[in-house]
Amino acid sequence: MNRIAFRRAGSLLALALAAACGGSSLEKLDAQAPDVPYVNQYNPAGKYAGYDGSEYCGPALLAGIAKERGQSGGLSDAALVGWFAALAGTNDVGTTGNGMIAALEWMGMRTDANRGGDLDWIDDELASGHDVIANGDFYALPAHQRSGFHSGHYVAITAARGGWSSYTVTDPAGGIISLSDLQLQTFIESHPQGGFTISAW
Repeated sequence: MNRIAFRRAGSLLALALAAACGGSSLEKLDAQAPDVPYVNQYNPAGKYAGYDGSEYCGPALLAGIAKERGQSGGLSDAALVGWFAALAGTNDVGTTGNGMIAALEWMGMRTDANRGGDLDWIDDELASGHDVIANGDFYALPAHQRSGFHSGHYVAITAARGGWSSYTVTDPAGGIISLSDLQLQTFIESHPQGGFTISAW
């Protein structure tokens, strides 16, 4: 997708909506996916003795997606995270992309995936209203920066704004944050294996 053309079309749509609706109460979003409720991977509600969420970023996002879809089965956040960790095959080095896809498909969702930090692809998926999960480098996120360190980490991308220059992200290790397009791309591409993005709907 040509990001410039898409941005222009999105801006024209926003202007048309503002004109039709008076424009005063519209939040200027370029695209929005379903919200992914924040589930703290380290300290989820209902945390039990012996819980260790250090590798549970993926399962915490899956738990948030399940909650948003009404598929939590009445479980506490901690129990839901643990359940998704087992379903996705999370181990002491984390959760594979295939494990994330298997869990999303278990929830009845269709999936697609893309290597690297292709913002055009991400923008297309957000514009289609799909859930978007990115795998990148934990230490490339502004709140976690630590030079010389690398660790895989999942976040959910839930909205784009500012002419596709800023993204709302659910970070299971830090809450709801905002990243510039460059910060998001750097997060994904700084992963030692290049990172990837999954969409689900």
